Amino acid sequence: MNLLVCFSLTTSLVMASIYPFVNFRDKSSSHLVSVSSTTSTIAFDPGLTRMLPPVYFCGESVPVHEEVVARRLVSALVRNTAHNQAMYRIRQRAASFFPIIEPILARHHVPLDFKYLPLVESALRGFAVSRSGAVGYWQFMPGTARELGLSVRPGNDERQNLAKSTAAACRYLTYLHDRLGSWTLAAAAYNNGLGALLSNIRRQQQRDYYYLRLNAETGKYLYRILAFKELFSNYRSYEGLIPDQMLAYLSEPLTPESEPNGDEVLLPELILDEATRSAINTPTQEGSELTAGRNSDIPLPNAADVFRGGIKARLTESTGLQRGQVWVFHLTRDGIADGKEVEEGDVLYAIVEDIDLKTNKLYLRADRLYSTTEKHTYNLALSAVDASTGRIGIKLPDVDQVKSGWLLTWKAL
Repeated sequence: MNLLVCFSLTTSLVMASIYPFVNFRDKSSSHLVSVSSTTSTIAFDPGLTRMLPPVYFCGESVPVHEEVVARRLVSALVRNTAHNQAMYRIRQRAASFFPIIEPILARHHVPLDFKYLPLVESALRGFAVSRSGAVGYWQFMPGTARELGLSVRPGNDERQNLAKSTAAACRYLTYLHDRLGSWTLAAAAYNNGLGALLSNIRRQQQRDYYYLRLNAETGKYLYRILAFKELFSNYRSYEGLIPDQMLAYLSEPLTPESEPNGDEVLLPELILDEATRSAINTPTQEGSELTAGRNSDIPLPNAADVFRGGIKARLTESTGLQRGQVWVFHLTRDGIADGKEVEEGDVLYAIVEDIDLKTNKLYLRADRLYSTTEKHTYNLALSAVDASTGRIGIKLPDVDQVKSGWLLTWKAL
């Protein structure tokens, strides 16, 4: 089946200067994606929705089966892949900042997906200042910052303090979630303001972000966050939709940051200045308390091969230790899962089925697998097992061990 999808981006995407006309072909099919800068509209074949992997934000499913949602997500992905060097540099910055941000989010019980929000807000630059006067990593206005307990005065603007501003953002996001009942809506309110969002909800009688009619900035806001999440954690699933050169930059091992080129325009102010370096190297007391004494990664299981049908997958995204939460894993090798051949890089979507506090065990059940080669989602039934015994359930001696990089063995039920 031949599907033609034409993505035509506006001049603000600066695609014409880099890719005057680029064709990307899916290796496993005859699907052709064309990116052209000759028009200002986007023609979209809904057949592409079947190629997109399942996408989640804070455990909430993104309806990528809807044409308008898929179109907006792909547009955000393509925009972010217009500048290879800039994306590589923002990966460098995130690699330095995320280890400080993540434990603060976890302490406040805010989903880790929000670590991508300050990439959109400020490119993770403490001295970023917006035209409206918002300052810092999380771009707080002075009044909001003071309400959240931050000092805003000459010589001591805590909006520029990484740990303190992150903790303040957590308090604000928790408040928004409590009022709105959804992390997706909380993200929208972070951009648009709680009052404006509630007004739209009441007027339209609609509480789903993806179907609300919002201003242009807020309407694209979550997709920009999702684009960073997918490109940083799941880029292989979009082979054929983003350039091979960008895939190479996303998979390239990170090296210490060097001086950027002057033409990097993907995100503003990518230079990591001395004050920002200080924020990374000497976090405040809160950041120190959160990172001190943390255990090293769980020893990786090495006995998966003794189980027939056993495969290994590495945790990429966990939304929390609560029943029903969706966690994302990437397979680390080829194998067979529930009678189906699977490949390294395929994406496993698992549900937190139970947490047994008496035995201190975590039970994870996988129900879907996305093939990055076939661009197709399959239903399957796998459970995480103890690699040493083959029994269902993973011992959970320390919640801090549940983080990206955790490698688990999976076996068909």
